[in-house]
Formats: sequence, structure tokens, C-alpha cells
Amino acid sequence: MYVLNRHYKIEALDGAFWREIGVRYDAIMELESLLVHKKLSGVFVVLRLPALKELCQMYGLDHSGNEEQIKENLLRLSLEERRLLLLLHDFSNRKKKTIEKYYNDLAFEEIRYERSTLVKLLHLYRMSPIYLVEIFTCFVWDSKSSGRTYIFSKNIPINEARKIANEDSYNKELRETLFKGTGSKNHYRVFSYSIHSKKILILLYRQISDAPKPDFVSAPRNREVSQALFLIDEEKNTVEIKSLVMEENAIRIYLDKTLGALSLIESKVFAAYEKETFVNSIVNGSTITASGKPVTDFMINKIKFRGSSLKNSPQITLELDYLDIWPSVEEAYSNGTINLASIKDVESLYFKSSLGNRSIRSTIMENGNIIFTMDDSNLSIDNREILTSKFFEKFGVPLFTEISNEQFEEGKADKIDYLLGVSKVENPSAFVRSMLGELRSYNIIQDKITKFYYCDNCKIDYNYEKDEEVPTLCVDCEGDRIGKSSNELVTVNIGAIYQFVKAKCKTGNTLWKIVRENHIKIGSSEYKCLHLWDETNEKGLQVLVTEKALHKAALKNLNRLLKPTMLILVGQAEKLIDYSNYSCVEPINFGRIYIEGEHSFPLMLKDISEKIYRRSKTYLSAAANDAHAELTTVTIEKINNKKYNDKHFEDDVFAMLKDIFPNAEKWGKELSGKPVPEGIFTLSYKERGNNRPKQYVFSYDCKLNTNGQGYNLDKGEQRKALEYVNTLNANEYIKYFSDKEQLRGHIFISNKFKESNFKTMTEHFYKHLDDQYDTKAIFLDVDVLVYLHSIYLKHYELLSNSRSLFYKGIFELFSDEHITEESVDNALKKALDEQIAEYQRLEMRKITEELETI
Repeated sequence: MYVLNRHYKIEALDGAFWREIGVRYDAIMELESLLVHKKLSGVFVVLRLPALKELCQMYGLDHSGNEEQIKENLLRLSLEERRLLLLLHDFSNRKKKTIEKYYNDLAFEEIRYERSTLVKLLHLYRMSPIYLVEIFTCFVWDSKSSGRTYIFSKNIPINEARKIANEDSYNKELRETLFKGTGSKNHYRVFSYSIHSKKILILLYRQISDAPKPDFVSAPRNREVSQALFLIDEEKNTVEIKSLVMEENAIRIYLDKTLGALSLIESKVFAAYEKETFVNSIVNGSTITASGKPVTDFMINKIKFRGSSLKNSPQITLELDYLDIWPSVEEAYSNGTINLASIKDVESLYFKSSLGNRSIRSTIMENGNIIFTMDDSNLSIDNREILTSKFFEKFGVPLFTEISNEQFEEGKADKIDYLLGVSKVENPSAFVRSMLGELRSYNIIQDKITKFYYCDNCKIDYNYEKDEEVPTLCVDCEGDRIGKSSNELVTVNIGAIYQFVKAKCKTGNTLWKIVRENHIKIGSSEYKCLHLWDETNEKGLQVLVTEKALHKAALKNLNRLLKPTMLILVGQAEKLIDYSNYSCVEPINFGRIYIEGEHSFPLMLKDISEKIYRRSKTYLSAAANDAHAELTTVTIEKINNKKYNDKHFEDDVFAMLKDIFPNAEKWGKELSGKPVPEGIFTLSYKERGNNRPKQYVFSYDCKLNTNGQGYNLDKGEQRKALEYVNTLNANEYIKYFSDKEQLRGHIFISNKFKESNFKTMTEHFYKHLDDQYDTKAIFLDVDVLVYLHSIYLKHYELLSNSRSLFYKGIFELFSDEHITEESVDNALKKALDEQIAEYQRLEMRKITEELETI
């Protein structure tokens, strides 16, 4: 791919050159002479007499007459020259500031032109058309908001820096670094550059699509691009990058390798603001400013908040076209629609000013601090400073500067998680020092000192614990210049965090009680869990603590458990908190747990549990669908490769049963070691003419066969099954609920049975079950369960309208010893007959068709 600056020469210019720099070349070149004359006359109308004289001077034309005579002289230029003037005028659109600045920065040995942008462009074009390429590059830079600035650790080699722009080998390496750094998915091109005033500006194009674009005449191929730029300042020894984050990292890697080590220029964190002053400047903004005096020519007409006091804390945007927004903000705050718990709650705002209408947005940094940035594209330095000052006067915090959020409780929580996510804390503030002390007192963080010695000659480091382990001579080069050093790091004690959370759950006037603790395995990792129960509202909540970010696959596996889960993430960035929000999982950072008071913590538990339970239907359906797909594809090979095990099988079976029978419970590993089966579910339905419902309870057990020969329900399995049934039959709750005052049946669910076991298990039940019980042994192949679930999903609306017929059919189905697909069809025949449905459907389509004819 060519670079514009090196590709074109004045004697070889074509339409492609003008198109590359955004000029409507084809439209202008297709104009007939009469239209060229008319359009150029319109251009001359806005030019004053001194500018017209300069233009005549450039062409060597007489400019002694009046304005009209001068215009007539210019309009007699050749058609080619008149079209060139139109091309240059078209190029100057929206670029006048950039052209003026660029021209003024150049030194000319000959005459300079001062009266007209068009004349300056013509002057530059005659010297070299590449000046237009450089102006285009500078214009794109001026059109972008400020980027991030880095400083080189040593003076950069100027010749090397310029080679990045103008040598093919350097261009190629830059493109390859960007390609690899962005996941080997995006192709890049060094499009153009500008080298002047000891600044090297490079414009990169990233291809983002390749498709035909609709056109009035034809559909040309269009490879759409996005732009990235970086500016190397030779005098300041810095580079500013304006690009996507992934591109920025790749550019840094390339410059670090080519010119020397880079480090981010970090301004001092701003903390000299009053919390109440900032809050009042937002919630009472029509009368109160941080400076205490009105801020004129700075009208905020739109503001966006990251959260609100409404259910599920949605984002709130308040906007008025031409009025100050603050009276609306004040009312929204007074009636509780918005809150302001932290600086980060203000996501963005938009203002109108005679200096320009701009947007300002806040960015949450990894360390919990905030930075407000303004779109300063095409703003002069003076106007930028004026608007920056107005923002500070209005709110008491600066633009383009890192702001401490530690004065707010949420800011403190973010800072705690930041401290738990780093290994070393540099230059801690007073608040950070106090937090580190507290966290050490709880043993949540521990100090770790790594000692190492090194050879001053070959620069190789070796760790050591005892001084006698340090040699007098290097083992590699036998040099005697051995030095010693150490690193002081902090590590997180996840066990202590778990105990802190456990103690928190026991404090205060809370309805939640810890009922048990266990370990659950998700993927290759094992986690310790707290299980809470709210006796008043009969709700359970599983609490899981992790310092690892859970991937979607892990969250999906957690969802299969169908346990409402509060996922406490330790040391994770804000964006990972949102990423972990998934179905029955509600994430929260540990910092929030840490700072919550004794009285507010139970309210937080209540809020989180309500959020999860509100979406229970959604996550149950998602888990059941995943289970359905998984069980459809399970093979012996998959089981033998340990990609699927008995725990997965139990979770998948329960998800489908829970989807069909809402009143279901799974015990399995939760009550491991107890004489209980995998779980139970109930059936309830009414018969016509009988108000009292029929109610039955079934227990079930999952048996995953791994050898393809069929699961062997041997004597040990027979004894266990009978023990499970006797235990549940003696349960008073089951006796009270069930019409039979016992389990109606115990269902064995397997991917493959040994058919000989049907008879032996049934006989064992018949012989050894207590005399007052007649609980049946029932065998259900998982393929048949999947088939039943498929019918349930396919005819969900119809079966909902025939609920009693559906469950009555299921009851009759579970009267069989061995359930088959044929018996499923027979049992659901009536429930699937729309003619006898308990609730009839209104034919919406017919109503719509009739209304369309009105």
C-alpha cells in the first residue's frame, strides 16, 4: 500500500490524488465551461479586493482596475486553471483554520501571501501538491479529541523518528505490529504523514469493511476505514496517540521498540475539591456553582447519569434543546429519580457556548479515579483554556486531569478493589495508607518480600531466602560484583476475604441466615460458597467469592445450577463487574461489601436477591434450553473424554424438570452423604366438577452410564433407592401435600439402562417397601425426557391453556413402569387437542385481517 506523500508528483497528478484528500474531483471535472464560470464567480463574490489582487498577482494578471474588472480578468483564465481553483476551494471547506496554521508555520524564501486561504493553497500547490496531503493529515488530527500523551525515557533519534514516516521498511513493521496487536484481524495502512515544526504526524487507516456502496450510476467497491493517528514531538520528546485502546497499545509497543521506552505522562491526582460543593453544583446547579459566582456563556442542556434510584438502576438522560437543564435535574433529584453517590455517576454532559457546542464525558480509571475529557477537536488553544476554566468554575473539578473519587463511599469501594488487584502501591494517598492498614489488620492483604541477588556483569537475577544462599562469584561468568535487592509486594488472602464476608452476613438485624457452606466446581476451579436463607420471604441466596474474572462459559455453568447467586469479585475493574452480570448471577465488587455498614448490608442483600428473582423465569428458560441442547448431543465418547460427567448430567436433568414442573427441588451434591435422592417435584391438577386439586410427589435419581453397556442398578443401588423412598415417605410435609400421603413414584433417569434391572428393581420395591406404602419404581430414558421437553417447548402456549389436562396426562404417563416416546404421545394427546383446552385462544390474526379492511 502506497503512502500519499511519496506516491504523487505535480506532473503525474490524477483524479485519485484529489479523491484521496476528500475533494469532489469528479463532480467538478464534469462541469461544463459555463457552470465552471458560474461556480467560480460565486467563489469570487466572498473574496475581498486585496485577496482578488493577490490571486491576480499569482497569475501575472493586471490588477490595477476596479473589483469587477479584476474578477473578469480571473474568469478569463483557462478552463484547466479555473477548475483547479474550484478543486482548491472545495479542499478548503472546513479546513481554513488548519490551512492558516500550517501556512503560517512555514518559512518562505520568496513572497508570502496573507489575504486569502485560496491564494495560500494555490501557493502551496504550486510548490508541491504534497503540502495538501500534509494539510489533510493535520486537519484529521485537529478534528479528533485529545489523545493520551507519553514521554520517551531518553532523547529520541530524530532520523529514526522520521524514517517511521517516510521509509517502507518502517511502515511495514508498523503495519505488522498493529495487525498482531489487534488480534490478527485488522489490516492497516500508513495513509499519509506530515513533518514540520519538529513534529512528525502519521495518519493510519484501518480497514473495517469491504462491500459495494450504493451509487447513482454504479455500485463501486468501498473498503471503509477508520482512522488512527500519532504525533511525535521532537522537541518535547513525547508522542500523543489518538486511536482505539487496542491500537494505542500496539503503537506503543512499536515506538518502544523503535525509538525507546515510553511512559505515560501522568498529572498529579486532583483531590482539592469539596464533596458537598460538587454535589450541590449538580443537584442545585441553577443557583449554585463551585466558584460561588455565575458562569456565563456556558449553558448545560443535556446530562447523563450512569445509574438512578429507580428499579434496576437504569441510566437516566435529561435533555432540553435550548434551555438550561439544571431546574430539571433539581426536580429529578428532589423526587428521588436520580442520585449522586459518586463523581462517576455523572457519565456525560453537553454544553452550548459562543465558543462552541461540546460534549464532556467521564471515564472511570482502573484505580477508581475519574477523568473528565472534552471533545476539543477544532478548538483553538485559547478557547480550549477558556472552556476548561468555565467547567472548573461551575463544578470545582478540572478537565483532562485525574480526579480522586475517595471522598465518596462508592469511590472508596472502587479504591479498595483497586488495591486488591495490584501487587505494588506507588505513592499512596493518606486514604490509601489507612485502607492498607485496615486490610492488613483483617489479614485480607499480606506483605510479601522477594529477595534476589544479581551479577553486575551479566545482569542475571536469582531469588534467595537466606543470606548464605548468596554466592561470592557469579555461577555463569564468575564475576565478583554481586549485588542484592528486594521487592515488597502485597498479596490477597482470599480465605480471609471469605471469612470477612461470612462475618458480615451474621451482623446486623438481618433476615438472612447462613444455612450451610460447601464447595462447588466450575470448570477447573473450585469455590467455597455460603448459602443464605430468608425465612420470612422463603428465598435462598448463594454467595460466591472469587478473585478471578469468570468467563461466559463459567457463568453459563454456574447458571445451570439454578441457584440465585451473589458473585463477589475481588480486585476486579468496573467493566468486569458488568461483564459478569448473567442470568441468575448478580456481581458486586468486594469494595462495596467492605464499606457497607451493619444496617445497610442486609438491605443490599435484599436488593440483590430481588434483582435475581425478578429474572428467574429468564434464567430458568436459558438453563433449560442449554440443558436440552447438551443432552441431545451427549455421546459415550464425550463422556469418556471427560467433557461431560455425572455432575453435568444431574444439573441438566434438573433444569429440564424444573422448566416443566416449577415446584421442584434438587439436592444431589448439596446434601451429599444424606439418605436423599437427587431431588423431587410435584404434580397438581384439577378434574372437572371437583374443586379439590389432585396432588402428587415424585422423587428422582440420575444415573449416568459411562461404558455404553447400560447402568447397573445392582443390589447396592436397590438398597439406596429404597432408603431414599422410606425417608421421604416418612416426611410430614410430603404426607400432608400428597393425596397418597407418600411419594407416588421414584424415577430413575439414565442415558442407558440395563433392561434386566427393570424387573429386579420393581420386585425389590414390592418386597421390601413398608406395608403402608406403594411407591412405584419408574424408568425414564434421558432421550425420552428430552422428547417430552421438546413437546413442552413446541406447544408451550397450548399446554399452558390446558394445564390440568397436561399434568393429568403426565400423571398417567408416570403410572407406567418404563416410559417411552410412544407413551408420551398417548399421555399428551388430550392436552394437545385445542378443541378441549381449558382456556381458548382469541384469534388475533383474524381480528387484524378484519381491521385492515376497514
